[in-house]
Order: sequence, then C-alpha cells, then structure tokens
Amino acid sequence: MANKAKTPKKGGLGKGLNSLLGFEDNVELDLSSNNNKQEREAANLIEVPVDSIRPNPRQPRKVFNQVELEELSRSLKEDGVVQPLIVSKTDGGYTLIAGERRWRASKLAGFSQVPVLVKSVSPDEMLRIAIIENVQRSNLNVIEEAEAYATLIKDFGLTQEECAKKVGKDRVTVTNLLRILALPREVQDDLMEGTLSMGHGRAMLGLSEKKLILRARDIIVKKKLSVRQTEQLVKKFKKQGEEPIADPEADDPNLEYLAESLRSFLRTKVRVAGNGSRGRIEISYFSAAELERLLRSIGGPQFDS
Repeated sequence: MANKAKTPKKGGLGKGLNSLLGFEDNVELDLSSNNNKQEREAANLIEVPVDSIRPNPRQPRKVFNQVELEELSRSLKEDGVVQPLIVSKTDGGYTLIAGERRWRASKLAGFSQVPVLVKSVSPDEMLRIAIIENVQRSNLNVIEEAEAYATLIKDFGLTQEECAKKVGKDRVTVTNLLRILALPREVQDDLMEGTLSMGHGRAMLGLSEKKLILRARDIIVKKKLSVRQTEQLVKKFKKQGEEPIADPEADDPNLEYLAESLRSFLRTKVRVAGNGSRGRIEISYFSAAELERLLRSIGGPQFDS
C-alpha cells in the first residue's frame, strides 16, 4: 500500500526536541508537496523503505501496547505518516532516533516506505534525543521514564535540576521518579505493567526492608487496595514489622482500612480476618487496666475496683 503523506502541524516535534535537532521552533515540513524540494533537502527529509530501518538498541521505551499500535496503524492508513521519523544513517540502512511507535505502526499498516529526517549524531547524542523525545511526548511508563532520567544523569553527568530542565519537568517530579527505582524489581514490573500506580509505589517507599515491601505488594495486588489503603498498610507495617494486618485470604480490600480505624480509636493492636460478609475481630490487651480501658471505649461492662 502506498504511503500518503500529510502536512504536519507547526512545532510538532516539540520545542526541546527541535532545538536538539537543529531546527527553528516554527519549522514546518510539507510532506505532501513536491514543490518545496529545497526545504525538504535542507531538512534532510527523504522517504526510505520501512525494512531498511532498525530500532535504537538503547531506546528508553520498552513496552509497546499492541492495541494502541493497531489503532495508530488504522489512523496512518487514513492520514499517512504526518510526522517524519528521525533516523541516523548506518551501514546498510538507518537506525531510529525517535519515532519507533510510528515505525511499528507503519509496518502494521503495510507501508513500503516512510518519511524520515536523517541526522548525523553520535550514539550518546542519539540516546539523549530518544529519551527527551519520549519523555516530552509522555510515551513512557513510570519505570521507563525513571530509567530514562537515571541514564541522562549517569551518562551525561547532569544534575537532577539540569535533567529536569532538559525534559521540561520540575525537579521534584524527577526526584520522585528516581526514588521509584529503589523498589524491588517485582514492584517495578507491576508499575511498568500498570498493575500498580505511581501512588502505590511512592507509598511503598516508606518501607525499608525488601521482604516487607514484597509482602505489602502481594496484599495490595491481591486485594486491589487504593493508594489511601496502601498508605495505611505501610503505616501498619512500619509499626508492627512482619505481623500480618489481616487475613491474607480476605476478599474485601476495605477491611484493612476499617481495622486501621479501630486501631486508632482503641489505641491497641487490632486484627481483622474475614471478608465483607463475615469474619472476626481480634483486639489485644496487655494488662487488666488496659482491658478495662478498652471496655470503657466500646461501652462494655465495667469492673469493680
């Protein structure tokens, strides 16, 4: 199928990426016109076989949603590749700098050729452009974005502040994402797959021991706890270490939130086991005086002195 090429909007590459690639901020490339040959040649814009392009081996994005690729593929069949891919010339073909998602979708659409901008860059510069392009487009999941920032800082000697400026983020955002990389790999996989959110990850950073983090992660995933409930869970683990907060077979994720409320009200250890329809509550006391206090708290009978 022939590839239709349309005119992209101004500023489509993003201000930061335009600057990296040596374009003015108001660059506009007319992919549908053959009358502006000088502009196309000046921008190194050509069409090349899809199969002559290979992905960037240091591409920061690792996960490509197949459903989204198919949706983009259908869109490309209608409108063509509006925005050219950015590539570097290599022996026997081209290596992608930016635009792997469009390249994959173009292959799905059956295109034989795609428009590309050819840039001469070093491998390190190729990595830097790929990272910034992906971050600016919000194409990365939490872990991919965090690893991209870590790479920018490590490989290019940037501070967190400098890294934040490069990608148009505030420093706190970069710092919080970098902290996520301290979580165990199992938790990072959940964040990458979307099983857990950034909020869940930040809450689990409150635990210092890996075994507690993984126990918390198992409960959060199994019970589908909210971020608020996760924060309560972490708070309990920090207070009581490995002691279970509830029956791990419990079906209702709200039980731990209710148990934590009881702990706060009674000021003692409380264990809730069961599910939303039935179960048991265990309230701990450590002296006769404390038992009497608990009874008063719940309106029970009083002991004679």
